[in-house]
Amino acid sequence: MSLKRISRAPLRSPAGPACVLLLGLGGAVGCSAYPTFKDAPINCSVEDQYDFDPNTVSAYARCDGDSTPDSSPSTQSTETIEGGGRCGSKESLVLRSSHHNDWGTNCQLTSFNGPRDESPWEGLSFWARAPDTSSKGFTISLDDASTTDISEGGKCKKYNATDGGLGGSTINAAADPITGQVISGSAIASRLPDECGNNKGNSYTDVMAVTSEWALYTIPWGQFAQAAYPNRVPNSVLTETGTVPGTGLLTDKLFYLSIRPSKEVDFELWIDKVTFYRKKKPDAGQM
Repeated sequence: MSLKRISRAPLRSPAGPACVLLLGLGGAVGCSAYPTFKDAPINCSVEDQYDFDPNTVSAYARCDGDSTPDSSPSTQSTETIEGGGRCGSKESLVLRSSHHNDWGTNCQLTSFNGPRDESPWEGLSFWARAPDTSSKGFTISLDDASTTDISEGGKCKKYNATDGGLGGSTINAAADPITGQVISGSAIASRLPDECGNNKGNSYTDVMAVTSEWALYTIPWGQFAQAAYPNRVPNSVLTETGTVPGTGLLTDKLFYLSIRPSKEVDFELWIDKVTFYRKKKPDAGQM
């Protein structure tokens, strides 16, 4: 069984004669009018085709959510995997968020903190599931030296913009004419080439979805991309780029890993054995 490959295209149902088939452990999208991700039995042997960095990073996280009145606190915990465990793992990191309707929720895997040199590997891997009651989609982000503040060992800078980025010299925002309060979501950041922080960062991201059953997911480095802002690398100030075609990600200088669900949704993600992978080379006798 091959693994699911998640494209960077928006997650939507294919229609008509042109449809995309996503095959992999844990699910598939077929060519029906209303396709769904389908669950498959757990296949522990799928790991046999890969080598993994033994330094897993999924033990701890910190989740922060906005203050929407009817939201539940964004939480993170380590919980026992039901059914006696999964492929040797007895516990999993669990991330939860509900009804954060303003800027949403962001969970940073604190045990990941770099700098880390993961250049010998081909990408990020993890086991994950989201129960049937949970939203299945989320954005996963990596920060390298170019997108990490200079005070933390990176190369970009915070330009002292106030109030989470609002009111600074590089921000335009709409305000309520009666109260004078900035309207949520109205800030437009022009971003300087080496600017980060204050909601002005430009992490390398990939959008993906999981199924309700445990599956192994692999994300090649080339699928992580930045938004087309002035601080996208390379630029006039941040000129260093990595060696992976299609992305400027510095895989030898990784600092942070974050997971961000969509706003407003009920979200519960079980994620385990977050690490880095590469395909095994065939034995000489098999070539």
